[in-house]
Amino acid sequence: MTARISVIVPTYNRVEYIGETLDSLLAQTQPVGEIWVIDDGSTDGTADYVAGLGDKVQYLAKPNGGKSSALNAGLDQVSGEFIWICDDDDVVLPDASAQLIAPLLKDPGLGYCAGLHDDFMIAKATGKKTIKRPGYRRRSAPDEIFPDLLDGCHIFQPGLLVRRSSYDLVGPFDEKLTRSQDYEMLLRLARATRGILLDGIVFHHREHDGDRGSAKQRFSTADSNARWIEFHRVIMEPLIPDLADAEILPDSIWNNPTHTDTRHRTALLKRASVYARSQLWPEAAETWAQAAQQFDGPLNRFETDIVKGATLYSLGCDGLLEDETVRSTVLDLKHQSVLGREITALLGRSLRWRIKQAVLSGQLRRAATLTRFLIAAA
Repeated sequence: MTARISVIVPTYNRVEYIGETLDSLLAQTQPVGEIWVIDDGSTDGTADYVAGLGDKVQYLAKPNGGKSSALNAGLDQVSGEFIWICDDDDVVLPDASAQLIAPLLKDPGLGYCAGLHDDFMIAKATGKKTIKRPGYRRRSAPDEIFPDLLDGCHIFQPGLLVRRSSYDLVGPFDEKLTRSQDYEMLLRLARATRGILLDGIVFHHREHDGDRGSAKQRFSTADSNARWIEFHRVIMEPLIPDLADAEILPDSIWNNPTHTDTRHRTALLKRASVYARSQLWPEAAETWAQAAQQFDGPLNRFETDIVKGATLYSLGCDGLLEDETVRSTVLDLKHQSVLGREITALLGRSLRWRIKQAVLSGQLRRAATLTRFLIAAA
């Protein structure tokens, strides 16, 4: 059985990288049906480069409006049953399309198929290529994909093949978002449809210091984390309260008879952890307080990992340490119940690796702040 794969490559001033991306797409062992480059107002010669490829690549130029608007324009152009969105600076492996489409052809009930990736950098001075494991990776079972995505984005668009009907179901990309629009769309897809995550790597994600964003809202790599936090909050703040407990947890936990008596407690703890990892610390502290008041301990192993994971995300825990109300609320948990004491103690112990990291990087004042919280939480 064959099916048509349509590729969308949104781009803005990336002529130095897009050639390698398009070459990797044209070299697929299972050829794709069409490749559309959606040029979001580039001024660097992108149009001339793509024109030199002839009829192998379709091209649409539009005024600069941001990545979301380019993606929506691409969705209006393509005709395939399956949609593959590839960033203009990444490189897909030769068998990526074959890997990603096979499960979708086998199971018509799947809305998407995703694969893993690694990161790579090319040193400007030497041209040396370095490949490394990404900072956040999960090998999620099908029922774990959405709950794991709430903790952080471990599926990127070049590793994601989606049925056109799934995009039709969840609607267009949010054009108000100039950052994290792919993550927001992925959350919608994973919440509304059933998918699968393969165990193999299907593309290489390029890390570089080039600017990002639309022409009006350009930002540097150094500012990337701050912008990510800003838009992550915009995405997660309305989403988390809207989720039912059964959506927050994997089916293997929610439907497990041994967890029947604790699953609502587990869901509340997971909700708090997602708030914290999204840098919504006041909401996290309030949710932990609700759990400590409504339920009692002891925590099971799954819940212990959830609480410990609240401080493990790379963007940090400054909201826990620097917001006096948040810090007081969390430390006060140990006076409310056995469950509260366990939560506070786990949060304190989970900061140990950050203390070591701060000492090794010479941030002694930060190390002292972290140590004081650990002692107070004990």
